[in-house]
Amino acid sequence: MPDQDDIAAQQALLQMHRQTLDVLLKQQAQLGESYAPPAIVNGIRIARASIAQVKQSLRDWGVPAEDLPNDAPPANAPDGSAFRAGPGVPSVGGDSDSIVANIGAGAQGIAVGKHQYIITGGAEADLDANRRVIEALLARLERDLSNGAGGLDGAVATMAAFQLRLLAGELGKLGARATPSASTISQVGDWLADNAPPLRDALAALFTAPAVLRVLRQADTPLDAWLQRRFGV
Repeated sequence: MPDQDDIAAQQALLQMHRQTLDVLLKQQAQLGESYAPPAIVNGIRIARASIAQVKQSLRDWGVPAEDLPNDAPPANAPDGSAFRAGPGVPSVGGDSDSIVANIGAGAQGIAVGKHQYIITGGAEADLDANRRVIEALLARLERDLSNGAGGLDGAVATMAAFQLRLLAGELGKLGARATPSASTISQVGDWLADNAPPLRDALAALFTAPAVLRVLRQADTPLDAWLQRRFGV
């Protein structure tokens, strides 16, 4: 029979899974349900499955576990298996005549087949340099998470790894036409800073790096106030 500490631990875990679910649902709402990336959709599914498992454990112990509206998907919710490209991005389906070409800035005399979509490159050398810097900073975060995971609850460490993947996706949106999501970046940054203390130094290094600041300046809404509040930038 579980003791009071076991029950309290499960109740705390339930609260944490619900907080994670709330963050992911907000991110999905801001991006639009049809355009939310698979990482968010899968994260919502995992969080809800974890909530159901913890509630069942509590009920098996004879402990009441309240059902909240977000604990389960709405009855008419889509299965989330489809993922559409965002506005302005060509969606290429089964049409064999459709060709997506990535053309470098210095390319000349390029011909592409019919129904083509041509994506022209920019200052590729600068983009590559920024990408390498960002990848190195993200790799440091992953190392710090791995090294500090022993001091984190297992569920927190798993969620931190998931949030890092979301952050890497936004910071990978390089180029003149790329538009990172400010809300996703700030929510992920806040969650990691508040819940994963071993990552705080690496987060500060990431968000004060010039290569990252160049990406953040292209976000859909300004992040200046958030950067100043969180990292003194």
